[in-house]
Amino acid sequence: MQEDQEDAAGAGFSDHADVRSEPTSARGKMGKAREYVSSKVADASGNVRDQYAKVRSKVEEVDFGGATEQVRAYVRSNPGKALLISIGAGFIIGLLLRRGNDD
Repeated sequence: MQEDQEDAAGAGFSDHADVRSEPTSARGKMGKAREYVSSKVADASGNVRDQYAKVRSKVEEVDFGGATEQVRAYVRSNPGKALLISIGAGFIIGLLLRRGNDD
């Protein structure tokens, strides 16, 4: 009977040994998750840098001086249309800003 109690006690300790190994397992899983997230962040960061470089090169290619001259020429040749377009754009922007303040 005493042997049965010792076996039962030993079985209880073996259960505790499994519990002790679980934190190590959890740490291993956390380490793997950390590595996975780090690699995904690095990939995303690289993609953002690439897209930023593309957009920057496109913006540098734009001739804003030439675009400004085209707008001035259009306004000089069509002052009524330009005025209506600017009023409409101002009205729409005003509505959007007004809606944003209500929230």
